[in-house]
Amino acid sequence: MADEAANGGAVLGIDPGSRKMGWAVIAPRGTGVRHIASGCINLNVHAPLAERLGALLGELQALFARHAVTELAIEAAFVHDNPHTALVLGQARGLPIALAAQRGLPVHEYPPALVKRRIVGSGRAEKGQMREMVRILLSLPELPGEDEADALAVAIAHLRGAVLPVTWPTAQPVQADPLALSPARAHYLALVQASGAKRSRRSS
Repeated sequence: MADEAANGGAVLGIDPGSRKMGWAVIAPRGTGVRHIASGCINLNVHAPLAERLGALLGELQALFARHAVTELAIEAAFVHDNPHTALVLGQARGLPIALAAQRGLPVHEYPPALVKRRIVGSGRAEKGQMREMVRILLSLPELPGEDEADALAVAIAHLRGAVLPVTWPTAQPVQADPLALSPARAHYLALVQASGAKRSRRSS
């Protein structure tokens, strides 16, 4: 915890859920980010909601106690077709927000499309692209799980926006050449290719 505080404070990223909740703790390192810890809280899907929320609260309290986080970054709520599902998700999502507020920590909410833009360069990026880019940015030895990757992405997106504020267009411009790569997409592909080359050199 002292190491986290010494490096400018850590961000807790949360991918909310009432059955699984991804979490990630990262911190700034120069112009990049440093991975501290991450994982997924898996709850008993057969347990009543109240029991699941109680177990989730305990796990989150332990996370806040274990890591010296200074901010919370969480995926913003979205309109769901099923009102019951939306209500349950909202109850689970409120737990980390309340715990952060109780500790006087700022809470930052990011819609999924904005997170994707800051990580991959496209608000329509696929799950596989997101997971691979998160792995590359944090130099992880293997791909993180989907919920863990989402939490890492939210935290990275927050740090990227805090260091390099970006004004995003309200609509994607139409490219004259549908095969042309945007600078962000080209950068992503270059990183993936470089990562593959490093793996090849190590295996040979």
